[in-house]
Amino acid sequence: MVRLGVMRLGAALVVCSIVASSPGAVAATAPAAPAAPEVGRLVAALAGPDADARCRAAEALGRLGPGAATAVPALVGAFSDIDTYVQGSAAAALGRIGPGAVPALAKALADRERGTRWCAAIALARMGAGAREAASALVRALEDADENVRYCAAVALGGIGAPAAPAGPALAACLHDRDEDVRAAAEQALEAVDPRFAARSLEWRQAAATVEELAPALMRELHVPGVSVALVSGGQVVWARAFGVADVRSGAPVKAETLFEACSMSKPVFAYLALKLAEQGRLDLDRPLADYFAEDDPPAQAEKRLITARMVLSHTSGLPNWRKGDEERQGPLPVLFVPGSRFGYSGEGMFYLQRVVERITGEPLDAYARRTLFAPLGLAHLSYAWTPAIEPELAAGHDDKGAFRTKTRYTHPNAAYSLYTSAPDFAAILVEIMKVDRSAPWSLAKPSIDAMLAHQVALDSREPIERPASARGLAVFWGLGWSINATAAGDIAHHSGSNRSGFRCFSQFNCARGTGIVIMTNGTAGGDLWTRLVSTIGDL
Repeated sequence: MVRLGVMRLGAALVVCSIVASSPGAVAATAPAAPAAPEVGRLVAALAGPDADARCRAAEALGRLGPGAATAVPALVGAFSDIDTYVQGSAAAALGRIGPGAVPALAKALADRERGTRWCAAIALARMGAGAREAASALVRALEDADENVRYCAAVALGGIGAPAAPAGPALAACLHDRDEDVRAAAEQALEAVDPRFAARSLEWRQAAATVEELAPALMRELHVPGVSVALVSGGQVVWARAFGVADVRSGAPVKAETLFEACSMSKPVFAYLALKLAEQGRLDLDRPLADYFAEDDPPAQAEKRLITARMVLSHTSGLPNWRKGDEERQGPLPVLFVPGSRFGYSGEGMFYLQRVVERITGEPLDAYARRTLFAPLGLAHLSYAWTPAIEPELAAGHDDKGAFRTKTRYTHPNAAYSLYTSAPDFAAILVEIMKVDRSAPWSLAKPSIDAMLAHQVALDSREPIERPASARGLAVFWGLGWSINATAAGDIAHHSGSNRSGFRCFSQFNCARGTGIVIMTNGTAGGDLWTRLVSTIGDL
């Protein structure tokens, strides 16, 4: 019964924004003021022993609307009811009573009891514009310790609309709240109180200032020892900053040249190399990879001969992310679905294509990448394999508490995860992808870039990356090497990375705007850190 009650209260949260969108509904449906005895009878029932009767009494008071204003204290008191159904019914009733309940609800937002604050915020969120006089109290509630109170307070401010415009800075601060739902509610509220927010984008200096302010605070909260960030604007790297330490054992600071594990961000860089081979006619994206190099690990499956480079780069190969025991031991590698039929993220697919590329070029991946792309671009802080030369600049990985986990030595390159990079050098790769002049011998021609960023497969099961305003994702696709979010501001290509060694990273770029962000972290909570940074910045 308790569980069902919680579910019902949760449902009240869902309808907050719906009710808030039609503030005139309360006044339009309110009946004429009832006789005082009727209200008194219902208030008495609200204090009775039977929970169902208390629910019915609260619902009846809600149907009376503003005429039940004298019942406000009793309904607020019902926020402490042992039955959460009663709590939800009382909140809904107060929402229908409207502005007459606002003073009591504003006071309840500061109550010692979490449940009372939560229900008060729900009631105000249901009130729409009628909650206007509670705006100041709702702004204070945005700092409540409980995420449910913060969430409903943000919804309530959005329901008030333009009159709540002074709440804009407080709502903007909630864009990097630790709770995802609070961030989303704050974003929607900002669009309601200030329609200009939906079209806004940060100039890169504003984005840099945001990183300067938020990154150290998030590092402390999430126990992430080191972070490196680079920003791209106007098609060039315009800002880079390092924070914290590369290794908690030595306390060595993160520097611009500090190397982090790119993790799965290794994949789109490899995709660039593969597409260059295709452009040169050395690799056919739609020819079975088995024609170049047969995948003979058990089990024997005819489907393996259907896998192409295009399928690998768009993650439709049918191969698992990693085989049991991982790729090093060359254990069984099954095809899980018909290649080309649907999306299925696969590191094994990238590793298979890597071996094909190495067979075509006659070089190990790290040597080939360095010779054909990294060196021509002047990038000294990128390597697909560990060498003694990079050891002094290499960061260590750390766990959720910020304790040392490991310092890796990937002596065997792997296209799916082994790239070591600094944030500025990875940002230079984004610049290379977006540049207009594609005449350099190492550059992909524009048709190849267009193919890389074309929507190869739709990902209905994945949510877009959290971004505010016009950068909010509308749909998710995968191109050749990159995930792509369709947004009102144009397609934003992105890739994240997560290695068990204790690194989390993220990169994105918008070709239409010439903008990009790279965030490297050396802690397992770094995923939350970059998510909250990007949820504030969006796009430059």
